[in-house]
Amino acid sequence: MAASPVAAAARAAWRPQDLRTSWEWCEGHIVVDKMSPMPGPWRVANSPWVKELMECKADRGVTFLAVRCSAQSSKTQTVLNLVCYDIAEDPGPSMYVLANNDDAADFVRDRFEPTMRFCKPVADMLVRHAKNAFKFRTMPLYFVGAGSMGKLQGKPMRRLYLDEARNYPDGALETVLKRVRAWGDMAQVFLISTPGMKDDAIDRAFMQGDQRTYHLDCPCCGRVQRLHWDQLKWDTNETTRPNGVYNFDALAETIRYECENRECGQKWRDVPIDRKWICRNGKFIRLNPGAPKHHVSFTWSALLPWWVKWRSLVEEFIYARAAVRAGDVAPMKTFITESLGEPFEDRLGVIEDFKFLELRKSPYEYGEVWPEAKRRFMAADKQEKGGEHYPWVIREFALAGKSRLVAHGIAMTLEELEQIRKDNNVAPGNAMIDSGYEAQKVYRFAATMKWRVFKGDSQQFYLVSRIDPANPNLTVTVRQLWRITKAVVYNEQTRRRVGEIPLYTFCDDATKDFLFEFLNGLVGQWTVPDLVAADYLRQIASERREMEEDKTGHVHYFWRRTGPNHFLDCEKMILVAAIITKLIASPAQVVKREPRNLTG
Repeated sequence: MAASPVAAAARAAWRPQDLRTSWEWCEGHIVVDKMSPMPGPWRVANSPWVKELMECKADRGVTFLAVRCSAQSSKTQTVLNLVCYDIAEDPGPSMYVLANNDDAADFVRDRFEPTMRFCKPVADMLVRHAKNAFKFRTMPLYFVGAGSMGKLQGKPMRRLYLDEARNYPDGALETVLKRVRAWGDMAQVFLISTPGMKDDAIDRAFMQGDQRTYHLDCPCCGRVQRLHWDQLKWDTNETTRPNGVYNFDALAETIRYECENRECGQKWRDVPIDRKWICRNGKFIRLNPGAPKHHVSFTWSALLPWWVKWRSLVEEFIYARAAVRAGDVAPMKTFITESLGEPFEDRLGVIEDFKFLELRKSPYEYGEVWPEAKRRFMAADKQEKGGEHYPWVIREFALAGKSRLVAHGIAMTLEELEQIRKDNNVAPGNAMIDSGYEAQKVYRFAATMKWRVFKGDSQQFYLVSRIDPANPNLTVTVRQLWRITKAVVYNEQTRRRVGEIPLYTFCDDATKDFLFEFLNGLVGQWTVPDLVAADYLRQIASERREMEEDKTGHVHYFWRRTGPNHFLDCEKMILVAAIITKLIASPAQVVKREPRNLTG
């Protein structure tokens, strides 16, 4: 004989609380639906990084839990697990908020209802279900879209589950947070989302919490280190990028995660056994331990889930970087927010007390012999004020985009500048000087001493045609950072024309964009000595890339100078020289291929 509703409610009320942790309870009751790549009984071993998160969520002392993470990393399944646990073990009126009503309806139909049906303790408590509202014997549960402001402002709620809050309309997050005020210390907000923009509500919620960030212990040297994109490495050479075009199959063989300790040789390969080791042998460390105890926050990237091949991330990054060079920043924004699990900001030109340059330091001294070096460049700038001064930089390059700062300084005369070149064994053809100021004086010096003359301009790119290296019968037109023109040299006294010299012009902002990819560690191995001078760092970090939006909504970037930038100008010229001499793969992009005209 079936029990009466009253008897069933009484048994539910008198049932002793399950003393298992929330994740242990879920292992006993949650069955993952068939939409998941790993359907069947839920096991914490498949996503061990959510274990601590689930324990914190079940802690009644935690009133605000913010999770900023990558997409497809057990985010939604974890929330579903905890909703079921709360219904059965810690009930209270709750609201689950998604971006809009359509998303809410789809989520209920495709994710929540299948999970609920296969979770016996929760299914047994269901009293009625009307559209996106569920009445359980223990509590009501509502699924709403963030665009329904009326529903966001309704009855008080003990719990809020805020899913993908970055997609909420303006003001919705602030509105719905007011729903829990009446419950005081018994209330709880669980915000979980892929990030949006730097300093938006999601980023602030994470930063105000204790910022639990995933770290791993190196089994070789024992160093505890953050799992970070900068340590994912791959080789760029003629095998992995023949003729400037990536061979992703060859590149995949070189992908590895390296210990950040330069003296440790520990590497993890892009294979399931190594990726599983990382996600099962790490821990979360609080980077903001002074945060209030009731405000907990977590973050992780797509490097953590073992089922995500690192190759897919590398390919996504390479394509996104190419799109940025073509003026489309959207793919890079998607990569940063949904794969790295970090808020988007313009990565190029982001300076914070030189911290990004600290990562470029390497254990060597100025002028130290480098066995790998293939070519040494020198670049000099002409100061416009303060008399005749020539800031200069010398950098040498090895293969695969590796480079070292050799020396830098200021010459008081052109004669001294030439002597510095000789003293540092820089070939005349590898020395360049900027002609943006007192151009004729620079031209005469370059013509006499065989230096190269460089000049930046405001072009976004140059269209250059050349023979296709992969097919001599084709001509390719590419977008290129540099081109060669001619500069006329005049006699200083008579002002008569005395000859011509090559003038190398380059796209100033695009070159800066490319250089800052090296400075930020996104490409190559651009390094400076451990004891690099502060003035050099200050000048390298002397420009900011800022964003503006026109009336059509199109985003433009521009660079703004914040201080002396002569060493930065020198590094730009050196970078262009390294591209011209093929020590660095050119960021040129093919825009057209056509048959060569072989007649005539």
